[in-house]
Amino acid sequence: MSSARIRPVRLLLAALAAAALLFSGAVTATPASATASSLDGAWACSVPTGYVYDQVQMNRNCSGGGSWGSPQFHLRTPVDGLTACVSSPGFTYDYISWGSACSQIAGVQSNQYHLRTPYSGLWSCDVPAKFTYSATTQNLDCAIVQGVPTTKFQLLG
Repeated sequence: MSSARIRPVRLLLAALAAAALLFSGAVTATPASATASSLDGAWACSVPTGYVYDQVQMNRNCSGGGSWGSPQFHLRTPVDGLTACVSSPGFTYDYISWGSACSQIAGVQSNQYHLRTPYSGLWSCDVPAKFTYSATTQNLDCAIVQGVPTTKFQLLG
């Protein structure tokens, strides 16, 4: 058989195999929003892409059977207004608070970020991609180190 005749046969076989996988349920397409919200509120040993966490607890669930404590994270889908232990792509934050919910060391406070969806006019602690700023101010809203004033930006974009 010539190579000109083999190519269409291979393409047909590949298409049939792909269709069989799709109809068998072995391959499924899940919308990103369904995937992102399916772990919201779960406790996990790592933080997958598309999530943040708002609490940390130290225990042995994630230590591989060891006798030491490892962090376990309370997963959240990032939304405007959520206070989380980290920021997330597509979001900014407009103030930092301090507390023990995000700390991995007992008795030590750590940062918590008030997430915001960026828009023109928002006073933000950073300048996200595709934005610039029209004014700045110095205050304690964005202090990564407690009591040390930092710059806050009025977003434009």
